Amino acid sequence: MLLTRRHMITGALSASALGLGGCASLVRPVTVFCPNDPRISDPRSHLTIDVHAHVFNGSDVQVERDMTLVQARHTPVLRYLGAILQDIGWEVAPTGAQEIALLREINRYLSNGCGPGQFESVYAAHRDEQFRVGVAALNRALSTYQSRRRGFRTTRGERAVANAIKSLPKERYRDFINQRRLLRSKVRSADETAIDAAIAFVLRQFQYRYVNVFDFLSGYAAGSPRKIDLAVCHLIDFDWPLAGGRPTMTSISEQIDVMEQITILTGGRIHCYAPFDPMKQVAYRLGYTSQSPLALVQSAISSQGFIGVKMYPPMGFAPMGNALKNPSLWHKPWLPPELQRPDFGRLLDQVLLELYTWCIQNNVPIIAHTSASEGPAGDFEALTDAYYWKRVPDKLRVDFGHFGGTEVSTTNMSRALAYCALMGRAGSGGGNFYADAAFLSSAMSNPDDLTNALRILFKTTNTSGPVPLAQRLMYGSDWEMLIVAGDESSNYLRNFEYIFEQLGDDPSLGGSGNLADRFFGINAANYLALGSGRSTRNRLDSFYQSKGVSKPQWAQKVDGLHPLVA
Repeated sequence: MLLTRRHMITGALSASALGLGGCASLVRPVTVFCPNDPRISDPRSHLTIDVHAHVFNGSDVQVERDMTLVQARHTPVLRYLGAILQDIGWEVAPTGAQEIALLREINRYLSNGCGPGQFESVYAAHRDEQFRVGVAALNRALSTYQSRRRGFRTTRGERAVANAIKSLPKERYRDFINQRRLLRSKVRSADETAIDAAIAFVLRQFQYRYVNVFDFLSGYAAGSPRKIDLAVCHLIDFDWPLAGGRPTMTSISEQIDVMEQITILTGGRIHCYAPFDPMKQVAYRLGYTSQSPLALVQSAISSQGFIGVKMYPPMGFAPMGNALKNPSLWHKPWLPPELQRPDFGRLLDQVLLELYTWCIQNNVPIIAHTSASEGPAGDFEALTDAYYWKRVPDKLRVDFGHFGGTEVSTTNMSRALAYCALMGRAGSGGGNFYADAAFLSSAMSNPDDLTNALRILFKTTNTSGPVPLAQRLMYGSDWEMLIVAGDESSNYLRNFEYIFEQLGDDPSLGGSGNLADRFFGINAANYLALGSGRSTRNRLDSFYQSKGVSKPQWAQKVDGLHPLVA
């Protein structure tokens, strides 16, 4: 039996009628993914944690706003794709309620066991179905855009985007993969490559989240001795920074609910960071929205299996010190007028300090985007500078996402060094600061150069400060966002395995124990407080017990690493 569109719609209607919320539970805690599937599981492999990933679809994020205001700033040809996306009806992307209903049906279907091909048949059918939906939606939106532009001269960029959409296969996702492999063998312009990658990313936004999860877990570990034992995915909240306060089709609270269910159905292999947008929290304080991001964060972490908090400074706020900024910084045409007020910086600092205080009291980790990228304006991206983290309270546990920048190399390591200096800061603060290697472009384009850059950074921090980088740098991929980097992104995990094979176990690089094992798992387990008896582990153990989830494979591996994982 394959679960058809009719089944999905019936389930979605029943889910809506039942008013699914955070307390909704599935029929029984059966793992949707066959737990011993060798593509995603190996109890003998070394602990591997991806501390920086994303799982979402077009009903969860402001896809058009991100493509138009953010991606097109650095790749101008993508503004044409952004214009086309304005006419996409994202209601064809599965909402949170629809996905929970579908997961219930899959759960019942597999409740008597996960025989050969059973999960695969369901997963492949849903992936192909939503691929067809996405291609059809893109072509309809293209036709609407071209009708609106009739009579105007078309540009080379418009034609390139249109040709890329029109040439997409119409039926099977596998045909699309094969088409991309064929294109890889041809000489193409930078614009054509960027358009191809951006469309691949957009097509992901029509998929079920569980399909994206399995593609990630299986695809990025293909051919590797490591499997992703734990991936910590980030939810993002750009309602106020990009969309004038308009919510996504699947609200943040509903996204938290559906990711809670995916955590259960992956047997604890997927967990999440809850998003905190201080702009929205200020709007809540001023009475412009009824949803408190801080309250959602606290609920998600306390009772829904979430691990930590995600912050995104390049959307328009510094980690601290906003009150010292000129209020004109926030006079941007895309920001709601309600936030363009003379005391906005002070209000941002107030709500951030409230978050930090709660995180310190409960030993909750924070991850922040620290690359000067992915913002709607250059002066917003500048707020990612390491300087602003000097002002946050001591004892705050933070992962500097992207290690300060996505272009770390032997000729470009100044931002990475600035963040290393924070990690080595005297006192309690430096001991709680970490960094991850998500979306480091050199890992895809020039792994040998990145190897040399990391060797320099490891040696420098091992001799100049109390906290060697070898004990603080963690593996992260930035998937799904990594898709926009093109086909080379599929080798991300394997390239980092190669890098750490080259680095070996040189004692001058710092740390204790195998350097690769620290990077791929041990450091993350310490940052996330996953050791037995620690704060996050206690919360997750309680969550698993309440949901009937067996002890995950990552927890078994962590427990075997004592005392390296404290």
